[in-house]
Amino acid sequence: MEYPLRPITDDQVPQFFDCMATGFGYDFNEGSWRERQGLYAELERSLAAWDGDQVVGTTGIWSFDLTVPGASVATAGVTWVTVRATHRRRGLLTAIMRRQLEDIHERGETLAALWASEAPIYGRFGYGCAAEGVEMRIERPHSALKFTPPSSGQLRFVTRDEALAGWPTFYERVRLTTPGMISRHEKWWSLRHLAEVETDLGGFTKQRLVQYEENGEIQGYLRYRTKDAYDHGSAASDLRVRELIAGSDAAYSALWQFVFGVDLVKTIHAEWRKVDEPLVWMLNDPRRLIRRTQDTLFVRLVDAAGALAARRYSSEDELVIELRDNFCDWNTGTYVLKGGPGGATCTPTTRSADIVLETEALAATYLGGVRFSTLAHAGRVEGSAAALRRADAMFASEPMPWIPEIF
Repeated sequence: MEYPLRPITDDQVPQFFDCMATGFGYDFNEGSWRERQGLYAELERSLAAWDGDQVVGTTGIWSFDLTVPGASVATAGVTWVTVRATHRRRGLLTAIMRRQLEDIHERGETLAALWASEAPIYGRFGYGCAAEGVEMRIERPHSALKFTPPSSGQLRFVTRDEALAGWPTFYERVRLTTPGMISRHEKWWSLRHLAEVETDLGGFTKQRLVQYEENGEIQGYLRYRTKDAYDHGSAASDLRVRELIAGSDAAYSALWQFVFGVDLVKTIHAEWRKVDEPLVWMLNDPRRLIRRTQDTLFVRLVDAAGALAARRYSSEDELVIELRDNFCDWNTGTYVLKGGPGGATCTPTTRSADIVLETEALAATYLGGVRFSTLAHAGRVEGSAAALRRADAMFASEPMPWIPEIF
């Protein structure tokens, strides 16, 4: 049976998001949505699958720029992907993904990206895990720092208006140096990260906003919340780091020292931190920092040649890549990639391949988060040891890819 796929109109919002919310296990509140996400949602980039007059499948897109090694690339941020439980195993998700990727390709965007609610789903559509994040937890009595990069600036609490005035520009400066981070437009800031009215706090306070400055210039900021608790009369509050962005070692050190110095706190918790977090190496007893690594950003090379030409490479070299793409057949072929720190080209060729792989594996390497040789040991890349070493050297990136937010 065919299920028509169409972008939704404003009057179809309740049906669309009821389907989506049901899939993710919560109730859709239309009033709350229209006061926040509804003001910056891109409904024209949504797709609904219809069975008669009922929405039975959903997906949407946030448009943003994604930082890749040495560049920033327009990207389709895929979100809201669901299929009603009554309509599973009918090819609906495959149809939605195919139509969406075709639309992205026609629009001229070279990349798509998403967070996967279930990790095994998206590999068959060519998405590869390109970044990981770390959930961290530590008890405050064990948070003593042995090494602290010196800092000469000052910390102060700021208002929402002050944060909105200064943080977006600072964030963008950091974003452009960190593969995996995404651009944020004005409403993304004012309605998502620094919302005037905060809801669903689960017993936590509203956000506290802290800024680190040197000579009057922002060098870092912190968003956090606390939840009041007592254990047999002793303070045992929970502190949740919502976001900590630092533009220097001094700012990073000062902000974490602040976090560990907040009174009445027992447990400190931070999600989606970096896999190469320096904090681990600053602690007196790093064993006390409990860490759990998880996949975060999945990337899809919609236009593989265009995506490879868009990024920069750590070493000047030439690599012939045979790419297999079972879902977007326009990518299948053999390409010669010529690249270095100053730029790159990627064009079709009839030459013999140095490495052979599928799009999912190439996407995983794209931001520099995993090496080709590692994937070869996992049986996912073919090539000689010498070719793999060259590919590893070309695609290596510093810093490691990181995305500090879910979309």
